[in-house]
Amino acid sequence: MVLSSMLDKSRMNKQIFLWSIFLSFCVTGIISCAAQHAATETQVSVKNEPPATYDSKALTHFMAGDNYALQGDYAMAVLEYQDALLYETKSAAIYSSLGKAYINLGKLERGLAALEKANQLAPDDIETREILAQIYFLTGRNKQAEQQYEALIALRPGDPEILYQLAAIYLKNRKIDEALKIYDNIFAGDSTQLQALEKAAEVAIINRNLDKAIGYYNRLVELSPDSLSYLKTRADLAVVAGDFETAIKIYKMLIVKIPGDIELREQLGEILSRSDNFEEARATLELIISANPERKASYASLVFLLIRNKAYPAALSLLDSAVLKFPDDPNFLVMQGTIYNILGNYTAAESVLEMALRMEADNLQARHLLATVWDVLHKYSRCDSLYDVILQGNPGDIVALNNYAYSLAVRGERLENAFKMVESALAKDPENSSYLDTKGWILYRQKKFAEALKYIEKSVQTGGDNAEVLEHLGDVYMELKQPEKARSFYQRAADIDPNNENLKRKLRP
Repeated sequence: MVLSSMLDKSRMNKQIFLWSIFLSFCVTGIISCAAQHAATETQVSVKNEPPATYDSKALTHFMAGDNYALQGDYAMAVLEYQDALLYETKSAAIYSSLGKAYINLGKLERGLAALEKANQLAPDDIETREILAQIYFLTGRNKQAEQQYEALIALRPGDPEILYQLAAIYLKNRKIDEALKIYDNIFAGDSTQLQALEKAAEVAIINRNLDKAIGYYNRLVELSPDSLSYLKTRADLAVVAGDFETAIKIYKMLIVKIPGDIELREQLGEILSRSDNFEEARATLELIISANPERKASYASLVFLLIRNKAYPAALSLLDSAVLKFPDDPNFLVMQGTIYNILGNYTAAESVLEMALRMEADNLQARHLLATVWDVLHKYSRCDSLYDVILQGNPGDIVALNNYAYSLAVRGERLENAFKMVESALAKDPENSSYLDTKGWILYRQKKFAEALKYIEKSVQTGGDNAEVLEHLGDVYMELKQPEKARSFYQRAADIDPNNENLKRKLRP
């Protein structure tokens, strides 16, 4: 015998409370209550069926179990449900309630077994499937969760709540395209569900599908043209795609909408500085600094703009003002050091970088740059000590590993240590042309010329023409007794660096 619809209806109003307790046991706020759906489905399922018979003793124990569950006495509820099953062994309702009581007692596996039995007996019961799906999801049983959510969609097609959950489990199971289709279907069914497009765009961004992400945000902007967040994200995606024209256009629109937002103006200046609009970028940033002299970001953006356009005197002049304006910020000193290093004024670079490190001893950029400057100034003990400090703090710093190794190679010192360091760097970035050249030059210093040739040639193939690397390649060919080839590489290097005295000497007849 089976319990009648009377039994099912007697528990409807109680299920909301029981389900909320179940929620708090799992993860508060993650699982949605399904009791209301269950009530509707139960009514529909019995609507056209003849009256069912039921065992009165089973009903008595079932009602008693529900009463104990309402009072929070789940141990007694379990006993009553078990007694009910002695008289009625095929009641999905009893098994479902027993499963939830077990879960409230912390007996998850027993609870799952009871719920799975309820699901077998009543495969169209939506509430039981929702509970099972959520438990599977929360306990990392993603394949079972996926199966339950797919079954739920078949039972309740188009339900956005279930569709969102199914998309989430598809993402867990790395079924990216299926998840995106779900979000598309949600929006197709209800054009007010903009969050479906937002989620789809987020997934596309995470999976580096920039074109899809842009497509989703184009639709979002079209649907909500006054949404500042959609416009801002669309502009940022344009920057990532290198579409500066679109990004600039959108930021100008945003500035019109929010004329007092100085950060928008700064971001526009930064984007302009990365495009070919040098004069407009410079004018924009100078205007911001003039009106808002406290904006550090604008100083930094303008300095980088000037450096990229090789306007070094203007950049140094601006940095003099920034250092006075922000005396506690070492980053402007590091920028000065960078320019002095580019200009070959290593003494000045050393001075400002040491000042930066006195202000912020662990400033990594200052440390790297100062080690390079000390190397050029032949202050090798200081250079090596600083690299040792950098690597002690971060043994995986591949830039420090390469630069330290190259410095040792140039000096012809501790070549075995240098080789180990550059190998560590190449293990993390095997196609880096600089690291390949360093390895080749260490091999050259070890007189392993054939091996050196392989790595330095690969460095040129990977990184293009670089005067120093081309000179190295010429030196290797010279040692391999191929002077004509050596001279051809010396000449290529000299075309790039015509004032290099070493190259001039090597090219003399």
